[in-house]
Amino acid sequence: MQIPGTLRLFFAFQPAATENIALAERVAPLVAELGAQRVPPENIHATLCFVGAVAPTRLDDLKNAAAGIRGSRATLCFDALEYWRKPGLLCATASDNSQSEAARVFAQQLGTSIAAAGFSPDIKPFRAHLTLARKVDHMRAASCEWPRPLTPPFVIDCDRFALMESRRGESGSIYSAVDSWPLYA
Repeated sequence: MQIPGTLRLFFAFQPAATENIALAERVAPLVAELGAQRVPPENIHATLCFVGAVAPTRLDDLKNAAAGIRGSRATLCFDALEYWRKPGLLCATASDNSQSEAARVFAQQLGTSIAAAGFSPDIKPFRAHLTLARKVDHMRAASCEWPRPLTPPFVIDCDRFALMESRRGESGSIYSAVDSWPLYA
């Protein structure tokens, strides 16, 4: 829930728009089979660090804390589809977590920097995933075998990270980039 007068913010890797559209089209039959609500392609992202409610007057402080963080080249290879029952999500995941080690280290550094700047990020271990659908029908999903392969894998080369804003729209959340920075120099 958003606190009135604040921005709901998080940091993420964003695949290219054309890649997201192609991925959404590939999984559309499964989303329909599961009776789920698809995530719009423009909302597909890999969350690095959820910041939460931020007063607009603190936005520059948050940007400054992020602007100095650099990582190393990260490639994420999403090769499986998983159903996460409790939140009712269909996600693309990376079955080999070692492939996301650079992203994991970067997410940890980013969270530490944001906390040091006086924010209270929700720091969780990074797990590479892309949410593709919400409100999955549990009964339909229970009749499927999970995880299932995503063939060919969906690969993203992460060279930038973005500060994203989440707003509520008439048909769900709307994500938009507030700012972005190069991942490495």
